[in-house]
Amino acid sequence: MTCYKLSRRRDLFAFPYPLTVWRDPPRSVEVVRDFVESYDIRHIYTVGDVVTRNFLEYGLAPTSVAVDEKTRRGIKVEGLGLYKRVIRVNNPPGYITEEAWAAVEEAVEGGVLIKVNGEEDMLSLAFIKLAPPRSVVAYGHYLGALVAIPVDWYRDSILRLFNYLEQCQQKA
Repeated sequence: MTCYKLSRRRDLFAFPYPLTVWRDPPRSVEVVRDFVESYDIRHIYTVGDVVTRNFLEYGLAPTSVAVDEKTRRGIKVEGLGLYKRVIRVNNPPGYITEEAWAAVEEAVEGGVLIKVNGEEDMLSLAFIKLAPPRSVVAYGHYLGALVAIPVDWYRDSILRLFNYLEQCQQKA
């Protein structure tokens, strides 16, 4: 087996894909709410100002959120007072800093608003890795969709893929 012959490791790709909703709010939030109720999801984490605002506005309060308070549309997120603890972090685009990772570690416990100086997009990966069972991580797709990742299904498969690719690098 070569490291580049991924077709022989189909098990790495045998996972449900994220729920991607190409509808405007409130319908997009309603679809996620139906998913949450159908699969007994206990925790919802949102990453991004617009997604967080839509969830709060349409009555699906996330467990914790990460925002950078910058949107292309100049939208202000209302309802953030719901979160008891505010953690401010620096996180440049394309990275997850140690302080941002530590903030997500606290946020998965619940009731945390992470305010990012920089960019929050990559924090969705930290939430996927750290979220407890029966969790969903939601963020906005750059073309306008709402993406909801059921971490129980997604995390194990994607981590197996990362471990496999890491082993390939070590052999090279």
